[in-house]
Amino acid sequence: MNRYADDRIDLYRDGNEALFKCRNEIKDELANLESEGGESVMSTRRARTLRRRLDDVTSQIVSYNLGLVRSYTRRFKGMANASDREEFEAAGMLGLMRAVDTYNPECGTFGQWAFKPIQREVLRAVRDVDHSNLNHSDFEKRPAILRAFRELQGLDEAYTPSDEEVAASACVTVAQVRRVLAPPHLESMHQTTGEDDSELAEAIPSTDPGIDAQVLSRLTLGALETVGLRALDARELYVIARRFGLDGEPVEKLADIGDTLALSREAVRQIESKALAKLQHPLVLRKLSGAELSTV
Repeated sequence: MNRYADDRIDLYRDGNEALFKCRNEIKDELANLESEGGESVMSTRRARTLRRRLDDVTSQIVSYNLGLVRSYTRRFKGMANASDREEFEAAGMLGLMRAVDTYNPECGTFGQWAFKPIQREVLRAVRDVDHSNLNHSDFEKRPAILRAFRELQGLDEAYTPSDEEVAASACVTVAQVRRVLAPPHLESMHQTTGEDDSELAEAIPSTDPGIDAQVLSRLTLGALETVGLRALDARELYVIARRFGLDGEPVEKLADIGDTLALSREAVRQIESKALAKLQHPLVLRKLSGAELSTV
């Protein structure tokens, strides 16, 4: 049985080596042709032929190594629906294609080289589906943090290890532990605001006199919930809610939101701008108009 497995591994490695050798030869010939600067009909046809061959061999390499993607994504498919499983496999394919473009045979076998790019893209897709409130770095540390927490807790469920203890055990920062164990969540939009028991859905508070605030101030929160907020992903929704106090909490500055999400102030500003651009899209505004958009 072991001998059979070894033979299959050798066959797989030899197949990759032959395909990449062919691909590199085509790339070298194409590079030489382009460096010569030939503009004749013959040279143009030859270059076109080489590019088609390069695409064909690259497709063969991707097909030959699909097992790498399926093998890695299989571990995440148990609790995922069909749509999410497709997302994970598509992300793995992206990682595989990047591995093909960057592969250096001197650094080992292609299977070893491709693991990291495939892992990186699949984990990003899993994070976007299940843990969109964590940035990529925190998500990668999440298994180690949870493992450290369980080990420190032991059999005594009443004992809660401190963030400092978990950070030291998992070799991460205290801030990372806090973000993983207590990730930010958007509270209900229908909680009351206090003394008069009015709901947040009645209005959107805004202290910014800029154009962005003018757009938001025109929209009832009910309309946003019905139409607009569906256009935002989880992180965009969180940033907008915190920037304009949509969850009943005080309005936060970009830097403060960045501290919570482990992002720079500029990164949060870009997320906010992207979210506001979505809300200002003509199609979204048209739907918002039908969902109680007040005119100015």
